Amino acid sequence: MEKATINKNRFFFWAVIIAILNPLLSGLVLGVFMLSQPDLKREGRIVTLFAIAWGIIVLMLVSKFRGLLPV
Repeated sequence: MEKATINKNRFFFWAVIIAILNPLLSGLVLGVFMLSQPDLKREGRIVTLFAIAWGIIVLMLVSKFRGLLPV
């Protein structure tokens, strides 16, 4: 039972890292996948909400500093 908890925590950790790096595509896909698993529903909600919030923040920052980015 303890090994399953360690793997679950490791999976959650990597899901959050992926959501930070690519929130809109990979983060949402991974969050929805985790929501479909019965033992990962709580972590799936966290990853999905984090990916959506982080994606909105990133899009707002990109639109705000659009003129400063090299084309």
